[in-house]
Amino acid sequence: MGKPQILYVDDERHNLVSFKASFRQFYQIYTAQEGEEALSLLEENPGISLIISDQRMPRMTGVEMFERVVDRFPDPIRMIMTGYSDIEAVIRAINHGRVYYYITKPWKREELKLVLDNALEAFRLKTENRDLTEERNSLLLEAEKQAKAQLQSQFETLKNQVNPHFLFNSLNVLMTLVHDDPDLAEAFIAKLTKVYRYVLELKDKAMVSLTEELDFVQNYIFLQQIRFGNNLRLYSEVPPQKLSECLPPLTLQLLVENAVKHNIISRQQPLTIELYIEDDFFVVKNNFQKREERIPSTGIGLANLKARYAFLSNQQPAFYLDNDHYIAKVPLLPRVTNPDAMP
Repeated sequence: MGKPQILYVDDERHNLVSFKASFRQFYQIYTAQEGEEALSLLEENPGISLIISDQRMPRMTGVEMFERVVDRFPDPIRMIMTGYSDIEAVIRAINHGRVYYYITKPWKREELKLVLDNALEAFRLKTENRDLTEERNSLLLEAEKQAKAQLQSQFETLKNQVNPHFLFNSLNVLMTLVHDDPDLAEAFIAKLTKVYRYVLELKDKAMVSLTEELDFVQNYIFLQQIRFGNNLRLYSEVPPQKLSECLPPLTLQLLVENAVKHNIISRQQPLTIELYIEDDFFVVKNNFQKREERIPSTGIGLANLKARYAFLSNQQPAFYLDNDHYIAKVPLLPRVTNPDAMP
């Protein structure tokens, strides 16, 4: 760490020489003979911590110089020095130049050294306090941003993950089943109830187990298969030892729903969705057969999922085309003792 930097301003050269000779072993000394030169030195040397100025100088007094300094360079400690008992100048220096200390001439080396060290310590503490305040404010701002993002994430999860079109389609299917197949209609109602109970009960959780997510997606696919029949196929191959690992709630429903929403599903072109684990990622893979008609999509669901992972993991989801398949890979999250306590 270098020596503390001090700027001494005095129109008398022998005073500058004397000051520099007395203190250069302790500090890095800059000198100026008038105010404009001092302002230029401050511009060129942002590391200056302390400014000492003689009061009685031609063209610009010490107080007048400090009045200009305080607006452009507010951080350095300011000290005024004069050999006159000019009480008015001292008061003005304190009120307008915001000086730290008033020094009378002639000064004694040992006494002035103590004053300078105290002033530099005050500068160090002020700087550290400002840095700590800025760091604290930055952390508070980041925490506020994260809290807002988490609330937005929860809101978008509830609003978008199981969209109204799915509910309306399900109710239309149910109306038909009530008349044609009452037993199947009863099973349909039970599955639909489980789907929406899951959404409402787990939407605020940070993570849920694979067991819960897979049970939910099986119920969701059951409802979709009433509509699409064997043209929609789901294959799940997850090792039992992995079922305790976790995902953000409704992750699988979002990815499966996207596959159903954006792909052709017909007897000639059935949609096959595969669920499996690859390394530390859960993979949702489907044959890509994009619908010709444009399906409205805001992209909020996937963006929301990425935002949630930013809170929970150093790894991020990946979504991409691989030849004739669309692949979504989301990081598996380890089980924690209290997942609800996570951000």
